[in-house]
Amino acid sequence: MLERRALLGASAMLAAMLPPPRGANAALPFTAASLPIPDGLRDRLELAARPKVRALPRRRMDLDFAVLLMRTGYQVADELDFVAMNQFQQEFFLFRQAEWERYREGLPRLQQGDLSDAAYFDFISFCQHATIAAEMRRGSQVVARPAELANNAVLPAAHAERVGDVLLQKIYEKYERLAPKVPPSTQQLSAELMCDGVRRLADIFEINDYMLSSRVERVPNGVEFALVVPATLWSQQVLALRGDLRNDYEVKVVFAWFRRCNVPVTCTTRFEQGTQVVHTFTWPVGYLA
Repeated sequence: MLERRALLGASAMLAAMLPPPRGANAALPFTAASLPIPDGLRDRLELAARPKVRALPRRRMDLDFAVLLMRTGYQVADELDFVAMNQFQQEFFLFRQAEWERYREGLPRLQQGDLSDAAYFDFISFCQHATIAAEMRRGSQVVARPAELANNAVLPAAHAERVGDVLLQKIYEKYERLAPKVPPSTQQLSAELMCDGVRRLADIFEINDYMLSSRVERVPNGVEFALVVPATLWSQQVLALRGDLRNDYEVKVVFAWFRRCNVPVTCTTRFEQGTQVVHTFTWPVGYLA
């Protein structure tokens, strides 16, 4: 009875905190890990707060590109040596099984295993990143880690950075003419040059049908990158809600591009109209003209 009252009270509090579900900017007001309540109750609140799984107009992703995204996340996790990979595979399988029927309720025709189907990719990428995040929190020293990676708290940032670097390098190898050129150290950097680089990367994601469309434009001291129905629309929101490692591949690649250009940036993300993910990359005031 007490648990039921606690659930009702926490649910009311959560409802007051959450933005309207339709037609509003969906900047997430909390993460599941931040709620000061028992784990079982927190899990139920997180499930209740998840965006609804629904059918959306989506193109079929390029299979090689989808495989590259998933494989890179797995390989980098392996390189960081915080979990034995046979244990990771077991936990990944169990988590996927636990989540599948719940996800499929909103998409009854969805077939398991079809990575080109953006709706399935949304699901399986969520499972991969949620599992990686869980293993990072309880990570052990499978082999001797470098000193800078000894603390589990630094693993998410290290994973994101390495994934971005690997994906950007693969993009350069496959799309040499389309990918943004890294300016020589003697060239004066400009906001327009950086914006054009992000736009070129957005085009490559769009060529591979990662999203329906995109928009890249300058904003004060930065660049805004909006994606319409990306292949990770649902999962980015749920991973953010859970406080887990993000599967925002596009952000990781853009960060890698800025690092190559030696431009320091931060990024904020918001969700709009139930169909858009908008990332704003910001550099220090006055850093670029």
